[in-house]
Amino acid sequence: MTGPGAGRPRGSDADGPLGQGADGPRGLRRAMAAGEELLGTFCVIPSTEVVELIALAGLDFVIIDMEHGPFGLESVRDGLVAARARGLWAVVRVPGLDPDAIGAALDAGADGVLVPQVTSADAARTVVAAARFAPEGERGAHPWVRASGYGTVPGWFATANREVAVLVMIEGTAGVAAVPEILEVPGLDAIFLGPVDLSHSMGVPGQTDHPRVRAALEDVAAKAAARDTATAVFAAEPERARDWWGLGVGVVACGVDSQIIHAGFARVAAAARSRP
Repeated sequence: MTGPGAGRPRGSDADGPLGQGADGPRGLRRAMAAGEELLGTFCVIPSTEVVELIALAGLDFVIIDMEHGPFGLESVRDGLVAARARGLWAVVRVPGLDPDAIGAALDAGADGVLVPQVTSADAARTVVAAARFAPEGERGAHPWVRASGYGTVPGWFATANREVAVLVMIEGTAGVAAVPEILEVPGLDAIFLGPVDLSHSMGVPGQTDHPRVRAALEDVAAKAAARDTATAVFAAEPERARDWWGLGVGVVACGVDSQIIHAGFARVAAAARSRP
């Protein structure tokens, strides 16, 4: 595996139509498939400045969180514009299994889509179908949306089918039980492990390092690796990212912007008020 940051896209909207950077198509999907070690975070604050700061800090991707953040499509679009301008991959976590929401996020220019609480192969097939154009799926086809460079990207439907990353979240016992069948779904790029919700589902709320939670997460990651499917995971602390990379889980979303910003301000306050 290569190190964190190796998968960072280069170029921006100024380099050409969406999907085409200075050195060719952006490749989050390819980077995940290659097993590159990618570092990102969740964004629940609708702010272009926060997205820019995430990029300038050297992270590889941001997950714009419509499930737990107060995002509408306009603020999602603003985040996607900021991410693209700063060379940051952007995934949108939609609120739920809603094909219309998946299509809207991708039309706005997301590099990938993340769908929470997927608990069956049928649900995973619905996600993939919503994210891919025919004949690979059922995504509504509109050639003049932002993601297509407003109609300026030649062969955009085929390009989008090649480039869009599709991730589903496994964050409950039902999802864990269905992983073998979910991994059989064609076109699925990654399983995203959600340890916080899984700890609640397993009766140990918030204990993301509980032996049973950890064993379940590692078992899912091993099953995905055996099927050559990428695995992603949420880690609340940066030290955990190294642990997961060591286990072969390449994609780590470390913390949440609100958590990280609060911790930074708290360190400033503590340092300023400390006495020798």
